[in-house]
Amino acid sequence: MDAQEFLQKYRAGQKTFANVELVGADLQSRDLHKIDLSHAVMNKANLASAKLCRANLTGADLSYANLNSADLHRANMRHANLKGADLRKADLRGADLRGANLSWANLQETLFEGAQMTNVNLYNAKV
Repeated sequence: MDAQEFLQKYRAGQKTFANVELVGADLQSRDLHKIDLSHAVMNKANLASAKLCRANLTGADLSYANLNSADLHRANMRHANLKGADLRKADLRGADLRGANLSWANLQETLFEGAQMTNVNLYNAKV
């Protein structure tokens, strides 16, 4: 599925996209709140300034994704792969990041208040 087809289905009311492949998709500034992207493959996707609050990103591959200034508050990101992701100025307040991989991620100015971060891999993360 390409980004255009994905957005058409989302606008038509579909909210569940578990296991979808959107490698390198440009979804910058899109409103995708409460979407189910569990186990999605979205490495190198552009999600800068996207609204993903309360999204289900459990086990999603967001490695090297651009999530700069993304709204991820209260998102479920358990066991998500965020290796090398750009999360500068992202809002992760109240997010569930238990078991997530944030190695090599850029976390400068990221909001983490109330986030659950047990067993998070922060190897070489930039904070």
